[in-house]
Amino acid sequence: MERWPSGLRRTTGNRVYRQKRYRGFKSHPLRIKILMLAQKIHILNLSKEELQNIITKKLLQKPYRTKQILNWIYKKKVDNFKNFSDLPEELRHKLEEKFEIYYLKLNSLDISKIDATTRYNFKTKDEHIIPTVFIPKFERNVVCISTQIGCSIECSFCNSGRVNFVRNLTCGEIVEQIIRVEKDKGKINGVLFMGMGEPLLNYENITKSIKILTDQDMFGLAKRRITVSTVGVVPNIYKLAEENLGIKLALSLHSYNDKKRKKFVKNLNFKIEDIIKAGIFYVKKTKTKLTIEYVMIKNENDTLKDAKGLIEVIKSFTKDKNLVKINLIPLNEIQDIKDLSKPEEENIKAFKDLLVKSGYLTFVRKTYGIDIQSACGQLGY
Repeated sequence: MERWPSGLRRTTGNRVYRQKRYRGFKSHPLRIKILMLAQKIHILNLSKEELQNIITKKLLQKPYRTKQILNWIYKKKVDNFKNFSDLPEELRHKLEEKFEIYYLKLNSLDISKIDATTRYNFKTKDEHIIPTVFIPKFERNVVCISTQIGCSIECSFCNSGRVNFVRNLTCGEIVEQIIRVEKDKGKINGVLFMGMGEPLLNYENITKSIKILTDQDMFGLAKRRITVSTVGVVPNIYKLAEENLGIKLALSLHSYNDKKRKKFVKNLNFKIEDIIKAGIFYVKKTKTKLTIEYVMIKNENDTLKDAKGLIEVIKSFTKDKNLVKINLIPLNEIQDIKDLSKPEEENIKAFKDLLVKSGYLTFVRKTYGIDIQSACGQLGY
């Protein structure tokens, strides 16, 4: 049986990461709380059990009504209670008074002329913008979702890190992104928690949303079609392993060296060895494969020395190469960041070839939506 490393705290606490506070009254937590309380309940924020409790105990309906309501919302994607035609008119009226299905407004939409990737910019109730990206692929349709407004980690190569952190998205705001895209584009087969924000700093809401996404009475997505990417919030990686949700984990590593990584990943204080150790624990516990994401930056981390260092640090925690796959991500350049650039093609190829020769399944991630600022690292504004 896998065990936690001794002495490791299970909660994130104030010392684990630095997170920017709100900026001005618009983003003040009290204002946000008052605003949310003034609204109807966001029905997508509720688990099946929570909804059933309201339906049976407060609205005094039979339990089977819950499944009918979920079918209209998650399967049929109907956004108006008046159209829930198999429910009594009185119940439809009560639902309309108490609940709201969609909280987000579509602020803008851009479609790539290169590959049909679509970027949705949704506006929240408190008037902040969150990006969501639809990626059409031959074998499946994928959506990349945001989990926070802004990001407190401030990775130097990432546009999201340049947006001031405001707050975590609610479970409902996370789930709604996927439902709205599926309603527009058709069946979604994969979900990437790789948009704006660090998912594991919004732990409760992302795990609740995953349970909704994988519930067959709700969204009904296969567990292995969900990937959560993290820069390495170590205690919550262990916590996620113990939830045993069956989803995939990706570690955004970007270096084998703590000093060099600190240059890229500013506001996180975990060592690479602790991050990889937690990742290996996760995949052994959940019987999945660990993805290591590595953004390649010219003259920074793209040499064969860096590749050898990455190999050695992985080998030090597992000899089983089947537990790991590596995604190399050549930097997607951002207009206002002039000091970082994409490596030469020969450097990318040599880096990949060394990893493959060493026995590691390695891919160079294909770029989607680069002309609409929707590629990996570009999701800011």
